[in-house]
Amino acid sequence: MWLAAVFPIAASAEIRIGLAVPLSGRMAGTGLAMKAALEAAVAEANAAGGVLGERVALLVEDDGCAGASAEGAASVLIAQKPALVIGHPCSGAATAVAALYGQAGVLLITVGARHPDVTRTHGPVPVLRLAGRDDRQGQAAAAWLLAHAPARRVGIIHDRTGYARGIADGAMAALKASGVEPVANLPIVASKRDYEDTVRQLRDSGAESVLFAGYPDEAAIVVAAIGRLGLAIPLIGSDALATEGFARIAERAPGRVEVLLPREPAPRAGTNSASRGARTNGEDSDTAAGARARGAFEAWTIIAGKSGSTEGATLAPALKGARIDTPSLGEIGFDANGDLDAAAFAAASARSGQWIGEY
Repeated sequence: MWLAAVFPIAASAEIRIGLAVPLSGRMAGTGLAMKAALEAAVAEANAAGGVLGERVALLVEDDGCAGASAEGAASVLIAQKPALVIGHPCSGAATAVAALYGQAGVLLITVGARHPDVTRTHGPVPVLRLAGRDDRQGQAAAAWLLAHAPARRVGIIHDRTGYARGIADGAMAALKASGVEPVANLPIVASKRDYEDTVRQLRDSGAESVLFAGYPDEAAIVVAAIGRLGLAIPLIGSDALATEGFARIAERAPGRVEVLLPREPAPRAGTNSASRGARTNGEDSDTAAGARARGAFEAWTIIAGKSGSTEGATLAPALKGARIDTPSLGEIGFDANGDLDAAAFAAASARSGQWIGEY
C-alpha cells in the first residue's frame, strides 16, 4: 500500500495543507468534489501515520472562482503557514493569487487552471500546475496535421479572429520547428454563406490534412464544401468546435473530422474514471476534478517522503525533477516551468453527438 511507504512513523505534530476552491456559485460542484476527495486523502494519510511522523490538518477556503475573493482566501491560508496549497481551479482566480504564494514561500499546486500566466510567477517557490496550458493548442494541431500528412503537406484555414489567429500562429510555429511550411494558409471572413473558393484553393495546394481554427458555423460550411468537392482531406478543428451540433455534422462528413479538446490528467482505471476522454456532464467532470486534487496531494506526499522535508523550497524542484506514480492519476510530472509535463490537448472524434478523446 502506497501510504505505508510514505508515512512509516507515528504522528506527533501537525502539517497544514490548504485547499482553495469555489464552494459557492456556478463552480461550487467542482469545489465540493475537490474538498471531499482531499478530506478523504488526508484522513487516510493520518490513519497511516501522517506525513514524516506529523499529522496533516486540512484548511479549506472558498476562492469564489474570482480574482478578488481568491486573493482573500489566499491571504487567510498564507497567514496560517501551510506547507502546501492545492486548488484555485478557475484560471482568473489562479492568475490573481499565484504570485502571492510564490512570494510568501508557499508551494501552490493549481488544479484545472489553464491560463499561461498561472506559472509565470517570480518568487522563492514556483507554482506548479496540474493541468494543460491553453496556449499549446497550436502545437497539438501541428502534431495532428503531420501525423495525417504522409508527404508533410498541410493546410491551415482560420477566420481572422484573435482566437483563431493565435491557434494558427502556434501551429505554424510548431510546423516551422519541424521543418514544414504549410502549403496553404487561408484566412476567411466570418459569417459568409459559402467558402467553396477557399476549399478549392486547399484542394489545388495538394494539402493532405487541414487545420480549421475558428467557430462551428464557418467550420460546418467548410466541411460541407469539402464534401461537395469530393475531397478526402482529414480536418482537425480548434476546441471551439467541440459542440453537440458540430459533432452531428462531423459524424455525417465523408472524411475524418476531429476536434482538439483540453487534456487533463484522467482518473486511473478503477478510480471513478467514467469521464475519461469525453466531453462530459458536470457530475463526471467534478469527480475527475476531485481525483486531480487527490493526485496533487499524493504526488506531494510521495516526494515529501523521499526528500524527508515538507518545505516548499525543497519540494518544488524535487517535484519538477521526478515522474511520480500516483494511485489516483497514474504517472505525472512537471516540466522546468512548473507546468504539467504532458500534452495539453488531444484529438477527439464525434460519437452520438459527443466528442470522445482517445487518451
